[in-house]
Amino acid sequence: MLHNGGVPNSATQREVQRRNTRARLLDAAIVEFQRAGTGSADINAIVKAAGVARSTFYFHFPTKEHVLLELIRRDEQHLAEELARFLETRHDLPTVLTTIIELVLDLESRWGSALFHDVIRLFFSNRPEREQWINHPIFVLLAAEIERARIRGELYDDVDAYHSAAFFLLGVYALLTTVGESRSERDVALKKFVTSTLRSLQPV
Repeated sequence: MLHNGGVPNSATQREVQRRNTRARLLDAAIVEFQRAGTGSADINAIVKAAGVARSTFYFHFPTKEHVLLELIRRDEQHLAEELARFLETRHDLPTVLTTIIELVLDLESRWGSALFHDVIRLFFSNRPEREQWINHPIFVLLAAEIERARIRGELYDDVDAYHSAAFFLLGVYALLTTVGESRSERDVALKKFVTSTLRSLQPV
């Protein structure tokens, strides 16, 4: 019984080691992407910083795009957790939309403008179909908030929470990659976007 009990512990240790290696590679890749851009990033520099063999990188991430997809998944989950904490406080739909923009701007600041643009380009090139949107936690939280506001009578009766959430998130990312880098210019554009989004949802 004790002998067999050692197998799961060994398997658990290997899984922990695998996750730690993957996390080191991801962190090292982010630093290299920020330094050189995703197109010119040096795999050798990444594996050296992570302290692993080059083959280990390709075991975890077959291509550089897989690193970016993992980065999207990890940090989108982090944003969703931050948004969920905010939603536990008193709020309304306008403040939810504004908070989402603030969280995305914070993410852009952490990644750096060049890496953020590379990630967003990848996101748009693999834009989720309808059934895939539910795999994005930020979208799920926003769609639920829009639907609750509709049920409370704050929005038009025919508002589609799914499409409204998708249009808003895609619009935010599109603005951040097309509007100039002047913070004041972007703030004005994002504020107008929130206003126009609310006008399309709320009765006068």
